Amino acid sequence: MQNSSHLLRVTLQSIRDAVVTTDRAARVQMLNRAAEAMTGWTSAEAAGEAIEEIVDLHQTGSAPALPNPAHQVLRDNVRSDISQPVMLIGKGGQRTAVQVTASPLPDSGGEVEGCVLILHDVSEALRLAERISYLSNQDLLTGLPNRILLMDRLEQSTRVADRNNDQVAVLFVDLDHFTEIRAACGNAVADELLKEAAARMIACLRESDSVCRLGGDEFVIMITGVKFLADVDAVAEKLLTEVAAPLAIGEHTLQTTCSIGISIYPHDACDAETLMRRADGAMHQAKRSGRNRHLFANVEARREP
Repeated sequence: MQNSSHLLRVTLQSIRDAVVTTDRAARVQMLNRAAEAMTGWTSAEAAGEAIEEIVDLHQTGSAPALPNPAHQVLRDNVRSDISQPVMLIGKGGQRTAVQVTASPLPDSGGEVEGCVLILHDVSEALRLAERISYLSNQDLLTGLPNRILLMDRLEQSTRVADRNNDQVAVLFVDLDHFTEIRAACGNAVADELLKEAAARMIACLRESDSVCRLGGDEFVIMITGVKFLADVDAVAEKLLTEVAAPLAIGEHTLQTTCSIGISIYPHDACDAETLMRRADGAMHQAKRSGRNRHLFANVEARREP
């Protein structure tokens, strides 16, 4: 029996997951090394403490503490899992995202004499998932939303516009002569130009509006809650002015303009894809008309509602 107990202790100490055992009263008996590191308690310090004191679980860092699953295990003699990640708050305030499994510990007669909790650290997995989500929705160069995220926001904004009886403006923005600038100054300078152009566009907008980069030198701006189209005109003129301001990058002093095409929901289209196409077409017309200007996809859209 002594050899078996020793083997059990060695095994528990070698497990990478945090392991905590309790008695029938849900008071801590033992923590393995991983549990000590995760909770900030030594096994000796934790012995005899209530399980909630040592394994402090929350949905978020500031939410009230969750009921510890050890109590259900001890009451019902059934395994209890928390499969969705929850936050473990350690002794020093450190936070660890964990999944928790709690199982009954039977005595020789089959009666429950305690509980064992296994806490699996999923922090790295969550960080990786967040990174993948970010990369799938953001432009890596500028940090702006990409087309996928923009289309989702545009669909949501049109639904809100329907409820509020207002409009959404889509501005398709293309930098003029960008290909020539890249050829003359190189990729690094061109990339800095794109990042600065993105920053200038953001500065022209409200927090409720969005700007995304489709790729190359193409950007799309979404203006929500439009009541008066004169306001869209004003934003477009501000964009033309800000983008055209001189920019020093290394030994280069650059000055580029942009061409903007504008479509209006619901005047020009009732779906996101068509709104984008109409704005794109107006942008190309602006380029053919001499660049450094903005044009509406539909002249009738200039009329106030």
